Amino acid sequence: MTDAPQTIAQRLQEVRGRLSDACHVAGRDPAGVTLVAVSKGQPAQAIRDAYAAGQRDFGENYVQEWQVKAQALADLTDLRWHFVGHLQRNKVKLVVGNVFLLHSADDMAGIGELARVAWSRGVRQDVLLQVNLAQEASKRGCTEAEADEFVQVLCRSPGLRLLGLMTLPPVEDDPQQARPWFAQLRGLRDRLAAQWQDQPGVPVEWSLSMGMSGDFSAAIAEGATHVRIGTAIFGSRTYT
Repeated sequence: MTDAPQTIAQRLQEVRGRLSDACHVAGRDPAGVTLVAVSKGQPAQAIRDAYAAGQRDFGENYVQEWQVKAQALADLTDLRWHFVGHLQRNKVKLVVGNVFLLHSADDMAGIGELARVAWSRGVRQDVLLQVNLAQEASKRGCTEAEADEFVQVLCRSPGLRLLGLMTLPPVEDDPQQARPWFAQLRGLRDRLAAQWQDQPGVPVEWSLSMGMSGDFSAAIAEGATHVRIGTAIFGSRTYT
């Protein structure tokens, strides 16, 4: 006789336990780490199940998929949407002012369009700067050397509020191999925070969005404030 498959609520409880354990080992308060349940490829009902288990922060990668889910789940008024994928410029107007946090401000042209739409609507959109530390061709984001210029532009862009940094490390078999990349992002955060302290528009406490299902414990050890976890909560994607 095989065991019954775990429910989303059970998997979510396990992830929260692992998150708490990782924080304990790192000497951190679990309240300082936001768990973003990445729900791309999952039906709206799966999000409802996680919501019923107490989850409030959900991440989506694709605008059209997110729009369908947002409409279906509009009754969940305290649900917080995070956009964690690349945002095409022609879809910026659909997202600005409608998501809690955009994790992927990743190029100058896109940032300019974000600012234009936010200013025209009289809203402030919270964003994270995506940094491509390994300079992988398959991933987006500024290089570490470009980060100062991007921070300057973001902090001077009307309608945008920079909250911190995000990265996607190279995919490795051993989760600990991602840890140096997380440490590098933390080091960049520390340098930027020191260099830009007391300047208008600069975060008081910089967020670090890093770590996914396989490596979030290593990310927490290096200071992650947001971890983006999908498979460990929802299982395999229902569709792509």
